[in-house]
Amino acid sequence: MASLKEKIEVVKKIFPEGDTAIIAALHEVQNEYGYLHPEGVKLISEVLGYPEDWIMSVASFYHMFHKEKVGKYHIYLCTNLSCMMAGAYEILKFLKENVKDEKEFTYEEAECIGLCDGAPAALINGTPITNLTVEKMGEILREPEKFVQKQEETYYDLKDLYD
Repeated sequence: MASLKEKIEVVKKIFPEGDTAIIAALHEVQNEYGYLHPEGVKLISEVLGYPEDWIMSVASFYHMFHKEKVGKYHIYLCTNLSCMMAGAYEILKFLKENVKDEKEFTYEEAECIGLCDGAPAALINGTPITNLTVEKMGEILREPEKFVQKQEETYYDLKDLYD
């Protein structure tokens, strides 16, 4: 198992030009800690040579990066037009009424997540879930592991392509 520093060094090798490595490195830190842990941001700074405040300013531009811990299961519920018209607000209301343990579940509205053909839709720990209903969301809250695919792939998995 590669260390976070090794993963960020591979990101630097894959994206050697300018700022292009920062976002990929931020993803690696978030994959490691579940959010942008200060130790991970410090590692990015050391490996890529950017000040930590610059790295965090880049991260603040993107909604997908979490500055604080989120629940074990993070739900991005799309409330853009297609999803809204298909019932996303009923699902959002259901989440507001039923999510009590923020260490287990964190949810937030998202603009478009690109799953309009399966509206309403959500991403749960990055796993796309389409054709949602209140009943299906209830099932997800009861047995999330049944729906979430474990995603272990990182930029480090591409290291051999860049040697």
